Amino acid sequence: MSAVPQLPLFPPPAVPLRFADGDRYEWPRSEDVWARTRGWWVPSLAGDSRDDGTGWWSDAEISASLHRATAAEDATKRFVPALPGDRLPGRPIRALPPAVDRTAQYVLDHQANRLVPIRELVAAYDEDAAHDIPGVLTAMETARVLSRIDAEHDPVRVQYDEDAGRIYARYQRPSDFGVWTDAGFPPVVTCLHVFVLAGSPAKAA
Repeated sequence: MSAVPQLPLFPPPAVPLRFADGDRYEWPRSEDVWARTRGWWVPSLAGDSRDDGTGWWSDAEISASLHRATAAEDATKRFVPALPGDRLPGRPIRALPPAVDRTAQYVLDHQANRLVPIRELVAAYDEDAAHDIPGVLTAMETARVLSRIDAEHDPVRVQYDEDAGRIYARYQRPSDFGVWTDAGFPPVVTCLHVFVLAGSPAKAA
């Protein structure tokens, strides 16, 4: 049984400005997976980040392939940012860094334990509403979303990892249950938003 989830509804929202070890580039239809390890993309089996021996890809090659998929609105490709550990990388910020121009917003899918574009998570519950969610946010829109998160939750941890080109926002909220249930659901849920800095908009040839 494949460890790669079903095909995404939308194409990759944007080509990341930078990559980080632990990122994944997946082709769910063929179950091909590339996992970034020590600066190189290792072709791997689905759900397995070990090198399968067929050669490595560079950041430039992955970026070009993602650019083609984004420009062609190819929903058979998927970029999966690496999950941070318990300690968020980067430095705390209170305002959006000047270097931030455009971002693609990813959120933690608790069931799959992976980051997904926010519109993909919304589509699992309301496909029509997901089509109204932009794949890419401007700097002003990103700041507005972060401000809303900060206003609605306390405490919120926001960190900027310049090397990876990512802004992380993590907070806890009460679960829908409020207490531990027989099914094991906790009284609080840890939420994570990751704003991946995006490169120039892709244009179809």
